[in-house]
Amino acid sequence: MRRIQLSYKTVLEMLMAGLLLIYPMAMLHVKGGMNAAFLFTLLCALMLLAARPREMHTIEWQREWTPYVLAMFGMTVAILISQSWFQNYDGHPFDAASRYWLAIPIFLAMYRLRLNVFITLQYAFPLAAISGLLMAHYLAEGRSGIDTLDLIHFGDFELTLGFLSALSIDLLGKDKLSLRLLKLVGLAAGITASIGSGSRGGWLAIPIYIALIVYFRRGKIFPKVAVSGLAVGIAVAVLLYSTHAGVSQRLNQVGSDVNSFETGQRDTSVGVRWQLYKAAVEVFVRHPIFGVGPEGFAAEMKPMAEAGKLTAMAADLGKGEVHNDILSKAAGMGIFGLLAILAVYFIPLKLFWRAAHSTNESIKRGGLMGVMFVSGFVVYGLTVEFLNLTLATAFYSFTIAVLLAFCYNIHHTAINATPQSK
Repeated sequence: MRRIQLSYKTVLEMLMAGLLLIYPMAMLHVKGGMNAAFLFTLLCALMLLAARPREMHTIEWQREWTPYVLAMFGMTVAILISQSWFQNYDGHPFDAASRYWLAIPIFLAMYRLRLNVFITLQYAFPLAAISGLLMAHYLAEGRSGIDTLDLIHFGDFELTLGFLSALSIDLLGKDKLSLRLLKLVGLAAGITASIGSGSRGGWLAIPIYIALIVYFRRGKIFPKVAVSGLAVGIAVAVLLYSTHAGVSQRLNQVGSDVNSFETGQRDTSVGVRWQLYKAAVEVFVRHPIFGVGPEGFAAEMKPMAEAGKLTAMAADLGKGEVHNDILSKAAGMGIFGLLAILAVYFIPLKLFWRAAHSTNESIKRGGLMGVMFVSGFVVYGLTVEFLNLTLATAFYSFTIAVLLAFCYNIHHTAINATPQSK
């Protein structure tokens, strides 16, 4: 009987390890691939939770997990409250929101699995970043991407995968030279693909990533290091600007858009976003408790355009999105939506921040990966509704669950191998 249970657990561990290997590539290259990997992993996790093998530890709840669980349910609750107020129920908004709390069983199962399960994660990120670069092709206006994703999501995903690759160096002990090189190539591929996509909003995350790496590697940022890092960053930016036509074109366009906006021409990329941000703030001020409904912002566009608050172009684009995750949730679901999206960001960020201060090197590296990952999504969501795609929500919640499971894994054996309060 014991041999059957061991075989059952081993098979599920192998399946989950395989899913960890393919899920970033599935997200990039297969329509519905991210959600398929998510749901198959969830099925494996539910099987382990429902029929726990004898040698698998029981769940020992830690109090900091309670805020995490509440945060993952928060968006669904906010949607339900807003829809209930307007008596206008629609299942569509719940689709993406459900991915947050569906990731909880994945975390609860994986944090008790052997650390060997996470080995494939070290290959998953660089291979996905490299494959994305190799599959990218010219689309329009000097920008390159892939057919399965829009340019903004593609560029930002690639940047994320590239930095996850680099930060996973020595994740489970000292890497072999070949694996280390693979991860560095993954970083280069991710940055190159992001630059090629022209997704300039995501580039704002790069200095934040660098600052986080410096801080956690040294414990604090020394003035000399900060100045040196800033100088190197400026030098690299100037080099890219002067030698890469795509970068100079995209950055020049920002200046052109700002100048046009100041002269009264509001129908530019920057101008439209600014109009929609102001509109979202106004909607939130008028409807601070329940918002205008999860998908009610679109209905506000016509009257605001008729009142001269929006151009026709901005109003038309506003029917699709606000171009800001936080403002979108605040306008759509009021204070409940605002608190929900902030919790989705900052509760996991707090847990990863604690893990990044662990005395265990593996946990520390996993925590830094999590801090970087969440910080990136916060930045991406400032200029586009990044989490409005179900696959993006699935990728975000799944990766958080996996990295948290690694940080809290019960098989870390070093002294004080638990996330530390700081």
